[in-house]
Amino acid sequence: MLSRWRLWLFHQFPDLSLRQAEIGFWTVSFAVSVLVVGSTISPPALGVEEELRDHIRRLVAALDAPQRSVRDSAEKELESLGWRILPELSDVVATSPEVALRLARIREQLVAQRIRQEARESHVTLQVQQRSLENILKDIQSQTGNVVTVRGELAQEPISASYHDAPFWEVIDDLAEQSHSEVTFNTDGSVELLSAENAGRFRTKRQVTYVGPIRITAEKASHAQPREENSPLTSSKRIVLNVTLAWEPRLRPAVLWWGPVELVSSRGGARQTLLPSRREIPILGFRPAVETTVVVDDSVSKESKAAIRGAFDFVFPVCLESFKFERPVGNLFPQRQHMGDATVTLTSWRENPGMVEIGLRVEYSQPQEAFASHRGWFYRWQAEIEGDGCRKTFDHLEALWLGENGVEFVYRFSGLSGRATAVRWMLPLAIVRFSAEFDIALEKIIE
Repeated sequence: MLSRWRLWLFHQFPDLSLRQAEIGFWTVSFAVSVLVVGSTISPPALGVEEELRDHIRRLVAALDAPQRSVRDSAEKELESLGWRILPELSDVVATSPEVALRLARIREQLVAQRIRQEARESHVTLQVQQRSLENILKDIQSQTGNVVTVRGELAQEPISASYHDAPFWEVIDDLAEQSHSEVTFNTDGSVELLSAENAGRFRTKRQVTYVGPIRITAEKASHAQPREENSPLTSSKRIVLNVTLAWEPRLRPAVLWWGPVELVSSRGGARQTLLPSRREIPILGFRPAVETTVVVDDSVSKESKAAIRGAFDFVFPVCLESFKFERPVGNLFPQRQHMGDATVTLTSWRENPGMVEIGLRVEYSQPQEAFASHRGWFYRWQAEIEGDGCRKTFDHLEALWLGENGVEFVYRFSGLSGRATAVRWMLPLAIVRFSAEFDIALEKIIE
């Protein structure tokens, strides 16, 4: 984990200010500050992982110092080091009730930092001269966690680029522009750069808008056939626009709502509804994008300032984490753990020869309507049984409860050769709603 510490220390994550887009979450700056906690605690030398661990241990010890000012300063500095030190605190044993209380507060603050950071856009810092596109994309993946691939001759295309804390999608589009390629989206959850010819189409006029971790692309698809007799459109022709909403591949949305989407004419500000309010678009599989179409009157092509204005809501489960429950002694149920916005409960543990059935329940304090449609995104959560030095995934699961703020499953594990000792359940720590508005100028799309 600490192999990336140097990268973390050298980056400051600026506050994301998107008030005009009405972002549904807030972020804070993650500038790392160094606080001196008494004369016996000195900051670590950057890049030396063992010294960093020693420094964390000294700060944890200072949480039990006689002077309250030293205890307070140690707590603040541990928080300032950022959420990436959470694994270093996971096995710390409190030496007093006050240390236990302070460690709990620190972990809570660091988890909150992690949730806010994962829900915002990724940034790239890179400076290269005539380096292959393939290697550049590998560097971007290591910094952001977003998988972007390239194949064939295009992979060896030499690129020169300089980015400093640049948003992920803007970097990808710039690289696509330099390499004369198209940004495409794969069913395995990755983004791929393909030459326009290999992508099956050639570059067209489009408008691209960036809102946090979302990339919105609008481009003209085709001229439609003459309108039907009862069509509300006033022209004999219609123009179909393809609108693509893509998200950073590291994210896995649960729900997407469109709407409303309107055509706003420059002639007196007349409005025409293109998509109804709160239209849900299913997100199936792992492809990091969804498409929809909007149809506009061909006459707007003659209006230089006509625009499509709309809004959307994404709901993202973020921060996958493993919750572990040891094999219970006796009938001590329920057992609960809380982290982030998630409260996880071990509800049952039943054993038969070669088989174990385990009941697990999770509830979220801010579910953000992620469970409203029950489209099954939560069935992807992994559960593993541990025992005799091995792990095994579940063979069968049954949903006992599908609520508005969580779910409860029974997992069955069979074919066990020995005694089960623990179960692990991988699930998100929080669910974040991302709300934004967009404005597409038709003059940039329609000639």
